[in-house]
Amino acid sequence: MNKIILISLVLSIFSYVKAADEIQPSRATLESNVGEMQVEMIKLDNGHWMLNSLLDGGSIVKREESEIFELIENQIKPINYDFNQRILFRRYKASADFNWDKKEVEFIENKDKGILTLSENVLGPSSASLQLRLDFRQFDMDKIPDSISYVVYWKGTIKNRTYDVQKEKESIETPFGTYDAFKVSRQFEEGSERSQIFWLAPDLDFSVIKIYDKNDREVEIKIKNFEEIS
Repeated sequence: MNKIILISLVLSIFSYVKAADEIQPSRATLESNVGEMQVEMIKLDNGHWMLNSLLDGGSIVKREESEIFELIENQIKPINYDFNQRILFRRYKASADFNWDKKEVEFIENKDKGILTLSENVLGPSSASLQLRLDFRQFDMDKIPDSISYVVYWKGTIKNRTYDVQKEKESIETPFGTYDAFKVSRQFEEGSERSQIFWLAPDLDFSVIKIYDKNDREVEIKIKNFEEIS
């Protein structure tokens, strides 16, 4: 069975954002060609935020992912990340703890462990798409950049991640409705067959309403249901 890729972007596909620097606790159901996923965004007692996702495909696949972060003046600051996945009998676990006082991130990737040096504004595995949404909300719609870059921790490395922006909106149909959306494509090395595209809808506060990901297999994810929670 091909490896199932349900990229970390799904965590922020519908983490609802209202006014500047304000995020609303929410719950969403997503549908894809590999099963349904539940996503929650919760505010913790200490003021931090937690993004959780769960895909339970019975005996075939189970996937859980969460990230805790702070939001400081429109900038996401990751605190902790956890990932667990089972596909048939294969398991994969990963975690990352961000120590901003020491400027270090301590990580575990299955049996591999390590420590990396942190620079300012490094995002966690689940943070880049939510930061992109926050930034889109502040853009002048007549001056949207052609590309946007972030520094992201991912699987024991810290790398630049760049997204190309298509400025003409596309009409995207989802089970939640049809919306005009900006198409944003992640850059990969020349010659790579890897592809990752998502669509942000201005009418839904630039929520990501659709994701296309191609790696070992093609995965398409769309928003199906959404509700705010208290």
